[in-house]
Amino acid sequence: MTLAPDRDVAAALRGSRLFAELPEGDIDDLAATSRTVELAPGEVLMAEGAPPEAMYVVLDWELEVTRKVGVSDVLLNVCGPGELLGELGIAHRRPRSATVRARTPGRVQRIGAEALDRLLTHPRSARAVLLAATRRLDREEGLVRQHERMAALGALSAGLLHELNNPASAVQRGAARLRALLSGAAGAEQPLQPLVGAVPVPEDPLARADAERALGDTLASAGVDRSWESAPALVRLGVDPADLDRALAELPPDQRGPSVRGLARSAEVTALLEEISAGADQLSRIVTGVRPLAYSSDQALTDVDVRASLEQALVLLRHKVPPGVRVVRDFDPQVGFVQGWPADLALVWTNLLDNALAAVGPEGTVTVRTRSEDDSVVVDIENTGPTVPPEVLAKAFDAFFTTKPVGQGTGLGLATSLAVVAQKHRGRLTLSSADGVTRARVVLPRHR
Repeated sequence: MTLAPDRDVAAALRGSRLFAELPEGDIDDLAATSRTVELAPGEVLMAEGAPPEAMYVVLDWELEVTRKVGVSDVLLNVCGPGELLGELGIAHRRPRSATVRARTPGRVQRIGAEALDRLLTHPRSARAVLLAATRRLDREEGLVRQHERMAALGALSAGLLHELNNPASAVQRGAARLRALLSGAAGAEQPLQPLVGAVPVPEDPLARADAERALGDTLASAGVDRSWESAPALVRLGVDPADLDRALAELPPDQRGPSVRGLARSAEVTALLEEISAGADQLSRIVTGVRPLAYSSDQALTDVDVRASLEQALVLLRHKVPPGVRVVRDFDPQVGFVQGWPADLALVWTNLLDNALAAVGPEGTVTVRTRSEDDSVVVDIENTGPTVPPEVLAKAFDAFFTTKPVGQGTGLGLATSLAVVAQKHRGRLTLSSADGVTRARVVLPRHR
């Protein structure tokens, strides 16, 4: 860190809304008595826990604000030109509550503590200082609270994932083995097994009823009692009535009923096995989707498969999709990977999809679209429904702002997502709404 010689920074100070209302003489005095501090990338301007000595106005480039929460450094904010730093420590005479370091080569103006008294004597400047401070406190409090909540959830989930994954894998293996055993035994003991799959299963209810009637008549003419009970199962197996008639004619009368009921019973067992296997597969997909969130504190910067990350979020939120809502996937195969933190991006997708599903209503469409654009990746999450008013869009990223009923929203989802995308991944997150379509757009650089 170097202190540059005196230079005229009055124009830079006037460009900040914090100093815009000060008289020209006061601004000239601040410029004359303050110093420009030049920072190298990664250099610390203020360290968490250090005593407050001055406040700073950012002149150019970006500085990031982090706070230690447990063993993790939580990114609270990225400050740009015109923003004031360190005034709360001066006002309260408390140690610094966060660490501020330069992301790029940058300059800040170091202003002595006495300047705060001068600012507060001018109502508009005092109001600007108060608004900046309260907004920053709201944002930082929300992000820290969200991080602590996710850390607690992650610690709990890590143990649950292990307990869930083992039995899910056992169920999958057991279902596959049982299916193989039944398949092997069916051919030797079931003379009607070759009839399965001879014709397609009708999808139309009327066509299905006609097929059941035809098979029921065939069974009845062959002397099979309670034929109406077995006919629906034979339709689901794709049995042709003419083939069934010939096969039953070759069997002794006393074996026809047991053979038909055995085939129907085998079909029911197979359907149950498929249902068990599908449930175990879904449980495994949920475990896979939650794993990045559970082990978020252990994750470092890595290559993230954008499509797989979005699919995991869709799996986690499948239970929230109303029956009348259609989820459309429009994935560009060229998108591939971006450098990032898997857990953080999973949180962003989950927040944006949750908002889209809440806004779409009982009927409509939610579209998840990706595309490659130069050296970046664009992800759009859209939902049909009422257009969001401009005044709501303007506040959408404010911490604790929510349009959901009390108890259903924290107002931190979009604020946290913006911090993850814009600050941690150096991307862009925008929200737009027009003509009955609301779109959340995330633009991520492929490399940081």
